[in-house]
Amino acid sequence: MDRLDLPLSPAPGLDGLRAEVRAFIADHSAGWSPVERARSWMSFDRSFSRALGQRGWIGMTWPAAYGGHGRSAIERYVVLEELLAAGAPVGAHWIADRQSGPLILRVGSEAQRRAILPRIAAGELSFCIGMSEPDSGSDLASIRARARRRDGG
Repeated sequence: MDRLDLPLSPAPGLDGLRAEVRAFIADHSAGWSPVERARSWMSFDRSFSRALGQRGWIGMTWPAAYGGHGRSAIERYVVLEELLAAGAPVGAHWIADRQSGPLILRVGSEAQRRAILPRIAAGELSFCIGMSEPDSGSDLASIRARARRRDGG
């Protein structure tokens, strides 16, 4: 049998995690309208983000020292897949969990990591990013920049 013909089997425990997330969503989604579900990434619900944080589903792969849970990337994927499939309101924590938090974890100071990351993981801190560059908009790969030495910097 060719390696490509082997059936894929999920890592142990993922079915249980998926069921846990679905039950959580069922408990929280009663009032979500179809329009709200369609705007999942843009829907802002601080209490929902806090509830996710209490479950350990924000900052899942981060070290515990910074409020994370040391979980695997595939576990994080399962949680995100279920949230987005259900149209959950993830806008209050999406940028912080997906972009700003990992950037702070990688290049932030120790003081920044300790002050900011636990609040993101708890669903208490939100971030937004603004990307509007001439001739680029949000296409950050097309940004052109140059530096010129001037007096004082």
